[in-house]
Amino acid sequence: MPSKLLNRARKKLGVRLTLWYSTIFILSSVILFIVAYVFLSSSLEEHREAVELKLREYLSLAEEGGVSAIQRALEDDQDDYESTHFFVRILGLAEEVVFASRPELWEKFNVRPHQDRPIEGEWQYFPAKHGGDVLEVTYGFLPNGYLLEVGKTIEDRNEILEHFRDTILGVLIPMILIGLAGGAFLAFRWLRPIRNLIDTTQSIIDTGKMDARVPIRKTGDELDELSGLFNRMLERIEGLIRGMREALDNVAHDLRTPMTRLRSIAETSLQLQPGRERYEDALADCLEESERVLMLLNTLMDISEAETGTMKLSLVPVNISNLVDDTVGMYEYVAEDKNITISVNCAKDIGMTADRNRMSQVLANLLDNAIKYAPHGGNIVIDAYQEKEHTVILIKDSGIGISSDEVPKIWDRLYRGDKSRTEPGLGLGLSLVKAVVEAHKGRIEVDSDPGVGSVFTLYLPNAAIPIG
Repeated sequence: MPSKLLNRARKKLGVRLTLWYSTIFILSSVILFIVAYVFLSSSLEEHREAVELKLREYLSLAEEGGVSAIQRALEDDQDDYESTHFFVRILGLAEEVVFASRPELWEKFNVRPHQDRPIEGEWQYFPAKHGGDVLEVTYGFLPNGYLLEVGKTIEDRNEILEHFRDTILGVLIPMILIGLAGGAFLAFRWLRPIRNLIDTTQSIIDTGKMDARVPIRKTGDELDELSGLFNRMLERIEGLIRGMREALDNVAHDLRTPMTRLRSIAETSLQLQPGRERYEDALADCLEESERVLMLLNTLMDISEAETGTMKLSLVPVNISNLVDDTVGMYEYVAEDKNITISVNCAKDIGMTADRNRMSQVLANLLDNAIKYAPHGGNIVIDAYQEKEHTVILIKDSGIGISSDEVPKIWDRLYRGDKSRTEPGLGLGLSLVKAVVEAHKGRIEVDSDPGVGSVFTLYLPNAAIPIG
């Protein structure tokens, strides 16, 4: 059991980040202390080398000019900060003091008389009478046999190094704890958005509810941006699922009628007297109903592909004037039957990059609706012009119009207003129009007054749309 818990903890990103941070922090601290210890030890060694160098300097002066040369050198060095920090004393053959620089300072230390003549280069240490400093002294012999003592005050070397080691050990343990605590705090703090992301995803998996969202800390960092993108993705998925459910409900409702009619046609044909002509009429009715069902399903598939960004667009340069003329030509006879006038105001040189077949489908649906709901003797106006960034196409009719309550709903799949239920149709035309226009990175707007008419306005980008 402990091994399993250890393995599970090791797989946690927060635990690994904590260990990495703490390891790097602790190793860096240990290396820093080791380097400091080495430098401290080296500086203490340099202290001793400075005393030895000063001893050799005075011995050299004594060989040339005797004790007086050392005295003159010390008098000349009174203003030198480094030289005044050395303790210099000359003892005669009977251990009497021949000369001493700064004798009042020598009195501060417990300098014991030598029982035996010291060895040249030997080191001796004399503590201060009242504690604190230590006098480190080395020896040399002058040509006349006098003893030259040169020293400098320091704290005890071993005591300094030992104190430094104790300090390192005393500081290192809290630093390890601080490193672990700091690593854990930083790791789990910065991983909290990821933990929220995991919790939200797990909640959606467990409950099936798509309304869960990741909390946003509003720090503006990359993890906050990731949480925001994840929430927007959830909103998109929630919208698609809601639309799919509504579409399935509507499809199930709309399919019930043609499927019932198919069954009714078949049952009626089987119950009546057999005859070739009767069977042919029944099959023709079945084909008509099946065509209606296929059109419904194909249109729903096109809308779904456009809304999810999977619709393949064959983007080519399209002349808007020619596209509008071709579309008007298809509905010319239908408009004549209702005595509807169609006016086109479009310059010949307006062009854009689009899928010609899909845009023809868009204009055909809008023109079909305009003719369908326009009264006898009505009129339809199609305008097209280019702005700085958009190509604008307007289709204005003098039809029954749309109430303000219904305007937001006309883009929904299979929605049919009360006034449109008497007209044939699937209720998918405007949904397809909106989906195709948005697949072209454009938008569509509607302005309508009941009893006056409607204006549908398409805004399509002039720039080429990347094929994706």
